[in-house]
Amino acid sequence: MGTLHLGRITRIDLSDHVLAHLHAVLIAKFRVHEPVLLGWTSPDGRHDEVLVHPTQTVLATYDQDEEPRRLDRAWLERLMRAANGVAGLQLTPELVAELDAAGGAAADAATSEPAG
Repeated sequence: MGTLHLGRITRIDLSDHVLAHLHAVLIAKFRVHEPVLLGWTSPDGRHDEVLVHPTQTVLATYDQDEEPRRLDRAWLERLMRAANGVAGLQLTPELVAELDAAGGAAADAATSEPAG
């Protein structure tokens, strides 16, 4: 389980796979100096949102030391489209579960590939 720290007060716990995709989208938006409206559901069921600005400190802390991280282009495009939309990037429990499941399937496929 990784953690995304936004500034000094906001902390979002996500799987490393989801965190890597979210971090990549945030970096892409920040490179063109665009803020991102980010929403998520807290463990207590509360919906939180924050406008993440390129000048804000963003720290992604991963649980596993994996380099390079495997990113799924289709998921990056889906998340980027959401980030560009009026509602912003909403990390609903369903979206997070779907992305986690895709990460698990990709990891299984990577470990079953023959070496060489």
